[in-house]
Amino acid sequence: MAKNTTKKKMTEEEKAAWERLYYYVKNLLGYDENQALSSQMVLRLKGLLTGKFIENKNIQDNAGYSYDIILATFKYCKPDIDKALRTNRFQNEQHKFLYITKIVENNINDVYLRMKNAEKAKEEVESSDMSHTTEYINTFKSKDKKINNRLNELW
Repeated sequence: MAKNTTKKKMTEEEKAAWERLYYYVKNLLGYDENQALSSQMVLRLKGLLTGKFIENKNIQDNAGYSYDIILATFKYCKPDIDKALRTNRFQNEQHKFLYITKIVENNINDVYLRMKNAEKAKEEVESSDMSHTTEYINTFKSKDKKINNRLNELW
């Protein structure tokens, strides 16, 4: 496999997205503000970003997801994750976390495609010419009202 030697600095937007993901996962696991995710958990989360089991600069990236896609996938999988947490017994926190990330990993491509298609549809709507629709709607709008004053004399 090719070696990925470039070290990319995170933008402010990526840092904010990472923090949202990090704190969402901490909350999902029931951690409080005094607890932190283990380095193994952090590497696993960052591995999802590049389509690898854990983040490893010596292994070629297999994917290019964003932290927002990963967070959206966690949220999409929340019912399955909650069910897994209620019905399974885990050896330890690491085992629980790996189980959760496997659920996310199995759904990430579906969420990615849905979000990509939604963005594409949004762009199509924004770029579409709506003038013919406006003309069509205007044909149904009422014209000037004609008022019949003949009945006014009766009162």
